[in-house]
Amino acid sequence: MKLKQENLVMHQINWGVIGSGSIANAFSYSIQSTKNSKLISIFGRNSKKVNSFADKFDIGACHQLDDFISSEEIDAIYVATPHSEHFFYALEAMKNGKHVLCEKPFTMNAHESMVLLDLANAKNVFLMEAFMYRMHPQTRNILDNLNFLLHAKDKIMIEASFGFQADVSVTHRLRNPELGGGAILDVGCYPLTMSKLIAGQLQDLSFADPKYLSATGQIDKTGVDLQSYAHLIFSDSIEAKISCAINEDFSNNLVISSGKYTISVPDPWHCGQFQAGNSSIYLSHDGQISREIKCMDDIGLFTREIEHAAKCILESKIQSKLICHAETQSNMFWLDKWRQEMKIDCPQALIKNSPIFQSKAYLFQESQLERDDLPGLSKPGSRLALGCDNQTSDLHAFTMFDHFYGSGGRIFDTAYIYNHGMGDKYLGDWIKARTVEEDVIVLGKGAHTPQCEPMYIRPQVLQSLERLQISKLDIFCLHRDNPDIPVDEFIDALADIKNEGLVNLIGASNWEMDRFAEARNYAIKNAKEPFTVLSNNFSLAEMVEPVWPGCVGVNDHYLKYLIEERIMLFPWSSQARGFFIQKKEIMSNEHFSNPTLDEEMRVWHYEKNLQRRQVCFEVAKERNVQPIQVALAYVLQKSKLIFPLIGPRTIFESNSSIQATQLELTTKELQALAQD
Repeated sequence: MKLKQENLVMHQINWGVIGSGSIANAFSYSIQSTKNSKLISIFGRNSKKVNSFADKFDIGACHQLDDFISSEEIDAIYVATPHSEHFFYALEAMKNGKHVLCEKPFTMNAHESMVLLDLANAKNVFLMEAFMYRMHPQTRNILDNLNFLLHAKDKIMIEASFGFQADVSVTHRLRNPELGGGAILDVGCYPLTMSKLIAGQLQDLSFADPKYLSATGQIDKTGVDLQSYAHLIFSDSIEAKISCAINEDFSNNLVISSGKYTISVPDPWHCGQFQAGNSSIYLSHDGQISREIKCMDDIGLFTREIEHAAKCILESKIQSKLICHAETQSNMFWLDKWRQEMKIDCPQALIKNSPIFQSKAYLFQESQLERDDLPGLSKPGSRLALGCDNQTSDLHAFTMFDHFYGSGGRIFDTAYIYNHGMGDKYLGDWIKARTVEEDVIVLGKGAHTPQCEPMYIRPQVLQSLERLQISKLDIFCLHRDNPDIPVDEFIDALADIKNEGLVNLIGASNWEMDRFAEARNYAIKNAKEPFTVLSNNFSLAEMVEPVWPGCVGVNDHYLKYLIEERIMLFPWSSQARGFFIQKKEIMSNEHFSNPTLDEEMRVWHYEKNLQRRQVCFEVAKERNVQPIQVALAYVLQKSKLIFPLIGPRTIFESNSSIQATQLELTTKELQALAQD
C-alpha cells in the first residue's frame, strides 16, 4: 500500500479504530501523545456508542464498514473488538490495503492466524499482534539481565501469572464460548508469550517453542476456562509454570529463578501504568535483593505501541522485530494446544462456524501455479499436487485446500488409509462445499499392505468414492506392491474398475521398475489399460533406506525409462521430508507422519546426499532462496511429466513450495546438484 504523499512528508500515519470499548478508548487517549500518528475515524456497529466516541475524541464516525476500510484518508486500522471478530475485521482491512494493529489474542485459533499473516505478506501491508508490554523498556531490561541467573548453573524456572476477578453474566464475552471466552485466550496469552520470549532469549532465539505442555484448571458451566495452570518444558534446563484466571485475582507477577538466583517483576504486563509510570525489576540472591532496576516511563504502553507500529509502517515493513509473524503464529498454536489440553470445546474450530470457511479468503486470489493438460485427462492439472495426509481437522484441511486451490493448485493426492479414512473425508467435504469436482484432479490410492491383493481394490475404491462424494477417481494407484501376486492379476482387477467407470487413469505407487514394466507389457499385450502413472519417492536426495516398509524410490535409470515411456511421475516426499531444511522449526500442526532426526539419519544421511545438500545450501544462498526450494526446483526441472507431491502442514510451507515452481535453475546449477 502506498501512503498518502502528505503523510510521507509529515511522517505521520492516519489511524482508524474498530471498536468503542475500554481498549479502544485507551488507544485513542494515547495516540494524542504520539509523534507519528493521528486518529481520524472510528467504525462500530452501535451507532450511539460510535457517535459518542467520535465526539469525545473529535474524530469522524463511520457506520458502514465498506466506507471505513476503503477510505483513502486512513492508512492503518487498530482492531479493538472482542477476539471473535479479529479475523473478519483484519482480513477486510488488509484486503483493502490497510495496515493493521490487532489486539491480542490475535485470532481465535492458529488457522485464522495463518490466513491473516499470509495475506499481510501477499498484500505487502504491516500486521502486528498488539502486546503492549513488548515495546516497553522494562521487557528489554528483563532480557538484558537474564545472565544474572547463569551464575547458578541450575535449571531455570519461569513463573508467570495473570488473573483477575470478573463478576460478569454468562452472556458476557469472558464467559461466552461463541465470543472466545475464557482465561487462556483473554489473559493466558500474556504469561505464555513472556515465557516463550524468555526461553528463546536464553537459547539465543527470538522466541522458543515448548517441547511439552500440560494443563489443569477449572471449567465454567458455559464451557469456557475460568482458570488454568500450565506446565511448559522448553529444554532439559528451561521450564515454565504459567497461570491465568478470570474468576480470581492472582499475583500477576513474573519470577525467573535458578538455584538461589532470582529475577522478579511485579505486574510485568502493565509496566507500572497504562499511560505512564515507573516500574522495577528485582535481582535477588539467597533471598536478598542485590539490585533494583528502575524502569522510568513518561510515555505509556499504548503510546509506545502506536509509535512503534507507525514507525514500522513508515519504514515499509510488514512485521515488527519485537513480535514477528512467526512468533504470532507460534503463540496461536500453543494457545490452541493449551485449550486442547483443557479439553475446551471451541465453536470456531468447527468448519461450519469458522470465518475462514465463510470468507472464502483464498478461492479468488491470483493464481501462482501454472496449469497444463495431463496425458489422458480432460482437466488441466497443476505442476504440484497437494497431499491430504497431513490434515489434522476439517478446519485445517479447508484452510490448506482453499489456499492451494486459490494459488492455482488442481491436483489432490489422497489414499484409502490416510488418517484412517479422514484424508478422503476432508477432501470430499471440501470438494462438495466449494463445488469444484469438475475443476480438480483427485489421485487416490488403495490396496496398501497387508491388504495389497486384487480382492481389496474394488471395495476400497468404492469406499473412497463414498468418502470423497465423487463419482470417479481421475487417477488410481496401487499403494504398494505384493511380489507374491502375478502382475496380470493386478492389471485384470484394475481393468475391471476402469471398465466400470470408477477410475480414469491407473498406476502404481512404490513399485520396482521391473515389476512396473512387466505390468505395462502385460496390459499392452492383452489390450488392457496399462499403468500411465507412478508414485514413488524421488528427490534431490536418494532414499537409501525405506522411509516406511515397502517404500520404493526412483533412480536415474528408472527415471529415464519413465520419460521414454511418457509415464507421469507423482513423487512423494519430493523434498526428502525436510532433509533440505537448513534450520529445523516446530511444525504448526502435529501429525503422526512428522519426520524425526532418527529417520533422517537412517534414510538420507550418506555421502552423496550430504554432498548434494551442501551444494543445495550454496545455490540457495547465492539465489537468496530457501534450500528446500532449490531441492524442489531440481525435481521439477527433471521432466514436465513430474508432478511433485507436497505435504505442507501450514500455508507458509505451501507458499515455499509454490514459489519453487518459479525458480529456474541453470544448467551449471543442475549439474552441480546432480554430482555423485
